[in-house]
Amino acid sequence: MDSSFSEFITAISGSSENFFRDFVEEMPGGFFAYRADKSEEILYLNHATLRIFGCETVEEFASLTGNTFRGMVHPDDLEGVEQSIERQITDGGDNMDYVEYRIRHKDGSARRVADYGRYTKTDAFGGIFYVFIADDTDRIKRRMERLEKANETLLKLSSREGQYRKAILHDALFFYEVSLTGDRFINAVTRTRETEIYPISAIFNINISIDGTCYMDFVRRASNLIGSDDTAEYADFFDRERLIKCCEGGELEQRCEMRITDNLGTARIMQYVVLLGKSASDKEISALIMVRDITEQSERLSRLRSSLEQTRADSRAKSAFLANMSHDIKTPLNAILGFVDLIRLHLNDKDKTLEYLEKIRASGNQLLTTAGMALEITRMESGETALAETEGDLADMLGEIEKAMLPVMAAKEHTFKVDKTLLRHSAVLADFNGIKEILTQLLDNAAKFTDRGGKVTLRVDEGCSADGSGKYAFTVEDSGRGISDEFTERLFEPFAREDSAAESGIPGSGLGMTVVKRLVDIMSGEISVNSRPGKGSRITVTVTLRQTEKEAETAPVKKNKPISLKGKRILLVEDNEINSEIAEALLAKEGFLVESVPDGVAAVETLRESGNGYFDLVLMDIQMPRMNGYDATRAIRAFDTAQSDIPIIALSANDYAEDRKKSIEAGMDAHASIPLDMPRLLAMITSVLEERATD
Repeated sequence: MDSSFSEFITAISGSSENFFRDFVEEMPGGFFAYRADKSEEILYLNHATLRIFGCETVEEFASLTGNTFRGMVHPDDLEGVEQSIERQITDGGDNMDYVEYRIRHKDGSARRVADYGRYTKTDAFGGIFYVFIADDTDRIKRRMERLEKANETLLKLSSREGQYRKAILHDALFFYEVSLTGDRFINAVTRTRETEIYPISAIFNINISIDGTCYMDFVRRASNLIGSDDTAEYADFFDRERLIKCCEGGELEQRCEMRITDNLGTARIMQYVVLLGKSASDKEISALIMVRDITEQSERLSRLRSSLEQTRADSRAKSAFLANMSHDIKTPLNAILGFVDLIRLHLNDKDKTLEYLEKIRASGNQLLTTAGMALEITRMESGETALAETEGDLADMLGEIEKAMLPVMAAKEHTFKVDKTLLRHSAVLADFNGIKEILTQLLDNAAKFTDRGGKVTLRVDEGCSADGSGKYAFTVEDSGRGISDEFTERLFEPFAREDSAAESGIPGSGLGMTVVKRLVDIMSGEISVNSRPGKGSRITVTVTLRQTEKEAETAPVKKNKPISLKGKRILLVEDNEINSEIAEALLAKEGFLVESVPDGVAAVETLRESGNGYFDLVLMDIQMPRMNGYDATRAIRAFDTAQSDIPIIALSANDYAEDRKKSIEAGMDAHASIPLDMPRLLAMITSVLEERATD
């Protein structure tokens, strides 16, 4: 920097360098100059500027600021300062530019400076700024302190004025003003409401004379009339000497709240407000005293706080839910995509390819389960889930559950038993799908969390019957690892797991028990958990079900005619090309002849134009453009030809009870879910076609 100093001095002064150097260096205030281009390079600074930044040498300053004006200014103030500089260059005026900003001191603190700068052009350096700078930290601090003090005073005055207004506007039950130094009333007690429900109303009957009533005598008599456990606190709060000390200490507003019982026996919360002040001569200290009934306000505040806490808890739960959903969806997706890449690498290795395909299927099922449970919880919370009650037999339902769970139990070599011995009335009106989902989830958990070779039991106990209803307790008991008391309290929270899947090696999203609890609540049932770590678990679901009578089986049993599916022609109505391609391939592999159309309108037109008997069956998607599956089915059933009676099976990603009910009400024969479960779909097609053949 010293090498350019002479050139700089000559450029801007054309006079004696030594004179200018001595003058600038000995200035009490800071002075520096810098380029007006993008570099903002510091061309010169004096010793006073170094002191302002806490630096001893030019090298220290350069290290601190990068030897640029930009580096001198605190980052938070830089934009405003540079806008001021840009305006000065644009205006091209002769006036000095003034701006205040913070700088970064060597000790890490922020100091405030006043900056008087001017822009000029030179032959040697082009556009430059030369700046006079002063450390204004202390002055600005004093100014801010004065402003804050003035603001504090205004706030206090505003608060007191507000309290007076509240009293005048009948916000207080009563108010009065006293001289604390004189121990006397300035004015008598003013009632703002005509009511006698408050026991403190007896205070009004005390003979108060502005000229003669002693304030402390009034406090002593009033404290005896308050009729509250807070009598002593009342006398202490209104003590004259205490209030005088508060005023002298600057504590000009005093508040306290006390509970009383009104004349109707209702608990009330009273708030006492004392506003203190001094006369102009500071010789007299006065107090404005008000009494307010804040019972309803306190109750509202309590409800708001409770609501706020619940909102915060819901927000935390939602955040945790989304985070866990992200993990539990991305994990199987990552596995699926990874195994697809591995298959590409081992296309010639049939065994490896088959192994990876099985793992893709397992990951896909895991993803499907997680998404299904999450959607189920969302539906339940939105109130869209309702009971879908039908007449049926609990014994048959338990038999179906046993058949479905046997492979799961056998895979882990568990001893599995379904005990129906205490079931006396099995014919009931119930949401059988909901009960099956509850018991299947409980049994699946029991199987997963019980070590190989354990024992799992499902038992139903029928309690007392009354008014045609009976209490049924379904108990799932296992010899597994058990549940700690601490985790039992969180068992039904979404994504709750005592150990993560990574720690335990047991897959699962932690949503199953949440679904179970919501279903039990919808059925107005109860669920209890009895478990100890290492001692197994016993979970009991109790529901009340309406009992029905079994119809006498006198009618001859229809025998369905066995049929062959090979060569049957199916009209597949599906708008999604990928789903359509998959379904066509799977159905063709089973021997079906498949023709596809993209929506309900095309399905109706195709069937109307085809001859009777050309198609044997329609697989109908529900959500489609132009015409959905329900409307298409109704249109087909309205044909005046034999085609109106063609078997139609719904295909839908929604497989809830209400969805199945809508399909049947629209005129369909059955409802199948997607992704396609081919064994289940084939059984359904066979059943529908055999039923039609029998008819």
